Amino acid sequence: MTPDLHMHTTGSDGVLSPRELVALAARSGVSIMAITDHDSLDGVDSLRGEPTDIPVLTGTELSIRDMRYLHLLGYSQGDAAGMRTVLHRLAEQRLHRARAMVQKLNGMGIRIDYDELCARCGGTVGRMHIARELLRLGCISHTQQAFDRYIGEDGPAYVEGERLSMAEALSLMQRSGFVPVLAHPAELRVDDQALQTLLKVWKDQGLMGVEVYHPSQHGRGYARLDAMVRRMGFLVTGGSDFHAPSDGKHGNPGCTAAYWPRAEADVEALQKALGHMENR
Repeated sequence: MTPDLHMHTTGSDGVLSPRELVALAARSGVSIMAITDHDSLDGVDSLRGEPTDIPVLTGTELSIRDMRYLHLLGYSQGDAAGMRTVLHRLAEQRLHRARAMVQKLNGMGIRIDYDELCARCGGTVGRMHIARELLRLGCISHTQQAFDRYIGEDGPAYVEGERLSMAEALSLMQRSGFVPVLAHPAELRVDDQALQTLLKVWKDQGLMGVEVYHPSQHGRGYARLDAMVRRMGFLVTGGSDFHAPSDGKHGNPGCTAAYWPRAEADVEALQKALGHMENR
């Protein structure tokens, strides 16, 4: 089995439409995937009722305010009614935030027309869209420079966004029938002991899984984290965090599956948990 349970489309900050992403994943050998757009279910919703080359799980990814780079993935096979109201509010706030960042860039002499950018992005604008626009304008040589120079958390054009706390997000996911999974723990930049302490707290609040097989974990190795989270009783997941082909920051479809020896059993465990959440 070659799963990829963390992928982004034009529903948030990916470059491919949901249909294009499914086709690319299938060509890349992925056998089951999840669309996990930021603060949105629009991408995966657009596929409902249509045949797809491979199974597509419903997912989303929330940014959490408690720590830098703390994100929470959620998976569901229900209608996610309770989640949709909150996601709509967060998506609207992301647009206001993006407009404010563009205004700051305009004040720095970088001319970006927000309305034109919004139209090109299909109505969804986030920091990655702004980074790609800066690249298109020749202000930077690669998108990471946009974050380093302008729109990263310490940058002159950065604007803080609305984010839920971990406790709020976990409660929301549990109430809405989602299986909550900690995304890319390596990006938290904490040692194993500190991570274990955090995981214990979050498990008590409703966390059910950890994304062990993410590209950011590769340099640290997967085995120790895998053993730790299984010992703590968590589901194990993995994915490429795909946004764009070979973008230098995220992975390509299915890239972590080769390092995931128990992928089939782990996906089955996730699907079983999804069934339990829907039937509660």
